[in-house]
Amino acid sequence: MKDDDIEILDIFNKDKKEENITPIPTRVARLEEMEAKKEEPIVKKKKVKKKAKATSFQKIFCLVSALFILGCIGYYGYRFVKYYRIYNPKIDSSDGSVLLAKDIVGKSEFATDNEDGLFSSGGNYIYKGDVKNNYLKYNNMLWRIVRINADNSLDIILDDYMTLLPWNSKVDSFTESEIYDYLNTTFIDLLDKDLLNPTSFCTDKISDLTSITCENQNSDSYVKLLDVANFLNSVNNSKSYLVNEDEIMWLADYGDEKIWHTNGINVSQSEVNSFYEIRPMVRLKSTTVYKEGDGSKEKPFIVDDENKLKVGSKVMLGEDTWIVYENKDSVKLMRENVLEKQSEFDSEKLTFDGSSLMTYLNDTYLNSLSYKDLVVENTYYIGEYKTNIKDIKSNTVKTKVAIPSLLDYHMNSSINGYFTSTIKEERVLVYENPLRPGKVTTYRSIRPCITISKDTVNKLQYADGVFKVGE
Repeated sequence: MKDDDIEILDIFNKDKKEENITPIPTRVARLEEMEAKKEEPIVKKKKVKKKAKATSFQKIFCLVSALFILGCIGYYGYRFVKYYRIYNPKIDSSDGSVLLAKDIVGKSEFATDNEDGLFSSGGNYIYKGDVKNNYLKYNNMLWRIVRINADNSLDIILDDYMTLLPWNSKVDSFTESEIYDYLNTTFIDLLDKDLLNPTSFCTDKISDLTSITCENQNSDSYVKLLDVANFLNSVNNSKSYLVNEDEIMWLADYGDEKIWHTNGINVSQSEVNSFYEIRPMVRLKSTTVYKEGDGSKEKPFIVDDENKLKVGSKVMLGEDTWIVYENKDSVKLMRENVLEKQSEFDSEKLTFDGSSLMTYLNDTYLNSLSYKDLVVENTYYIGEYKTNIKDIKSNTVKTKVAIPSLLDYHMNSSINGYFTSTIKEERVLVYENPLRPGKVTTYRSIRPCITISKDTVNKLQYADGVFKVGE
C-alpha cells in the first residue's frame, strides 16, 4: 500500500473548525496562470492603439480649426481693406490737396435735432434745415450740397431752377419722362463731366408717403431730380434750404395718377402737364479736391478752374455782360439782364420768325452794339409746345439776335417777366414763375441771345471772374 492511499485522521482535534487552506496550485494551473500573464502585453498594445487614434483626431481638429481661423482672417481682412479704400480713397497729396468731402466733414460740428446743419446718417452725411454753408461752385454754376456719401462722393443740386417744363404727356416713372430725356441729353452736354460719376435713384412708384420703398434703382444716368425722401429729409424745424415758401419744383417720383413735387416744405401731386421748376442733380466724384471757399454763398466751395470758359461763365462785350448758356462749336450768350426798353412781340404774328420783335433786335438793337461784328448767325428753337417738350424743337430760325426758348438754360431766375420764343395755345409764354401766357401785343421785357464764334472765344482773356476780348 502506498502512503498516498492512507487517510490520516486527526483524532485529537475533532471539535476544531476547519481552517481555510490555500491549495497549492497544480502544474496545469501554473501553466494557465503563466499564459494569462503572457496575454497582458497584448491588451496593453490595444490600449496604445486607441490612444494613437485619439491623438490623430485631435491633430485633424486642430488643423481644421487653424484653416477656419485663417479663412476668417483672410475674408474679414479683405473686407476691411476693401471698405477702408472705399471710405478712404487715396489721392495724390504731394501738393497738399485734400478731398472736399473729408475737408467738409472734418471741419463740421454735427447738428442735433434742434439745430440746422450737417447730420450724420448711417455712414452718410445730409444737410437739414435753414443751412447757409453748403454752397458749391461747379462749372461756373452755383449748387447746394445735399448729401455727402460714405464713399466721399457728393450729391449736389442746382441752387436755382434752370427753366420751367412739364413732366410728361402721361404718368410714368422719371426714367420714362421727357424731363429725364432732356436732362440726360441736352443739359448734360452743358457740363464738364470730368468731375462727375453716374448717379443713382429709386424708380419705385410712391402711392403713400408712409410706405416709400426702393426696390428698383437706376444707376446709369448722370442727371436726376431730387426725390421725395431726400427732400423730406432736408426739412428741419419747418425749414429747408432747398425751397422757399412759394416754390414748386418737380421731384423724381410718380404716384398712381399724378407726379410728386414740392409745395413749400411739404410735397403734393399735380398733373403731368404742369409747368414747374427744373433743378438738376449730379454726383461729384469721390476724388473731388477742395480748392478754396468756406461754403457760404459769398465764398462757395470751388472744385474746378474758373478761368476756363464754360456754361455759366460771364463774358464782357463792350459795356454789356453776357452769360454762356451753350458752349459747343460756337458759343451762345444770354444777356445777364433784360433791356431797358420793353417791346411787344408783334401786332398779330404768333411766331418769332419774322415778328416785329425779331426785326427790331436784328436791326436797331444789333446796330447799336459796338461789338456787332463779333456776333454771328446761329439756329434757335421757336417751336410751339403742344403735348411734348420736343415740340419746341420742331421749328427753328437762323438769325444773329434771338430770345430764349423754354429749352434754354435761363440764368438767374430773379430776372423774369420777359418774352420767350415758345408758343402755347395762341399765346407767347412769358418767363415768370409760374409761366404766364401773354398776348403778342402786350409790351414785355426783352432778354436777347447772341452767338460768338470760336475765333472770338480764342481771343477772350480771363480776369476778375469775367472774360473779355483781348488785343
